[in-house]
Amino acid sequence: MVRTSLDTDTAIPGQPLVFRVTILVPTWMPTPPMFPSFEAQNVVVRLPSRASNPTSEPVNGETWSGITRAYRLYPMVPGTFQVPGGPIKITYADPETREPIVANVDVTPFEITGETPEAAKDLKPFLAANALSLARQVEGTPEDLTAGDALKITTTIKVTGVAPMFVPPIKPGEPIEGLSVYPASPVLNETENRGEQSGTRTETLTIVAENAGTYLIPAENLSWYDLDSGKIETAAVPAIELTVTGPSVATDPEQEEFDWALAAKRLLFVFVPLGLLTILIRKVGPQFSARMTAFLAHQKTTEQFAYGKFKRAVQKQDYALTLKWLKIWQERLDGPNEMLNWAPIETSCSLLGKYRFGVQDTIVRQKPDKAWKSLLREAQELRRRSRLRRHVKSKANLSPLNPSSSRI
Repeated sequence: MVRTSLDTDTAIPGQPLVFRVTILVPTWMPTPPMFPSFEAQNVVVRLPSRASNPTSEPVNGETWSGITRAYRLYPMVPGTFQVPGGPIKITYADPETREPIVANVDVTPFEITGETPEAAKDLKPFLAANALSLARQVEGTPEDLTAGDALKITTTIKVTGVAPMFVPPIKPGEPIEGLSVYPASPVLNETENRGEQSGTRTETLTIVAENAGTYLIPAENLSWYDLDSGKIETAAVPAIELTVTGPSVATDPEQEEFDWALAAKRLLFVFVPLGLLTILIRKVGPQFSARMTAFLAHQKTTEQFAYGKFKRAVQKQDYALTLKWLKIWQERLDGPNEMLNWAPIETSCSLLGKYRFGVQDTIVRQKPDKAWKSLLREAQELRRRSRLRRHVKSKANLSPLNPSSSRI
């Protein structure tokens, strides 16, 4: 004997409907029955703790024993949903021979409805709970950041009366120029107390400051329907102001102190013998030093110098320094008529950022060394194409060797 019951077929999205299945046999069941899943689109099916319990009832003057199981069905969104039935495989002992008998009993499909309260018709996304709180924690010093520093912002939503899986994700907001944002996968922590669902949803953002300036991380607010009061409530956390000091990653490189010892060693290999070098330095030393300083200063403004710094930062796997010299090199390599494709390099930098600050999901599961090497190869290829393009343009701009040949 198989009996099913549904206390009510309509519930607020996120709230449970209790569906019970009772199985009775004249003897006993040597193995547990096999139930269908009852899974349906936009419906969460749960078996809470102690969902199955033994039972017995008198049937035709005899006591039959069996099991009753209570499912909780949660409509996720408003609408009407068809819950499939299916066969239940039951094994019980024959009343006379005690041999096992296998029977398959079909459960009829049924419908459930998710219905939004009238007071919450305009609430999007919809969320109903007995209580909700919103908290934000900052790791770092928002008022004292330097370009390249990272800041971690953790937002925790605590709910009672609903499972945290029904809490909508926090919107990342519009991109902020000068900041790179790396979200981690949300963490859900669910608890149950005497049938009441509760828990937390935690979302973490790692923010990397790229340029000096003042920035504002906007406030967060979440509106929800209070199941106790029947009203719309709103929880909020304030905005966060960031102050980034120091040079931006796109500024000109700092002037480095001239290394006289290194310059002298190099001069020894150029001016021989030593006596002639001494005389030459005494006569033209100040003028030569000024020209050398100017030459070195000019070298630091070249594309070759910026690329060398970028390459060494990549080899050191220094993410902040790599971003700094990448922007400087990009400005120097891109000319007024250049149409270079920086997308592969930007994609690689974003991948490295996710690997460093984000979660280790399938997108960034590769080894970091491989990602750094890929970034360097893409930069070398881009530089090679840029040089080749400039070479072709210079040849095209040359005057013909035999101007009169066009008249032949």
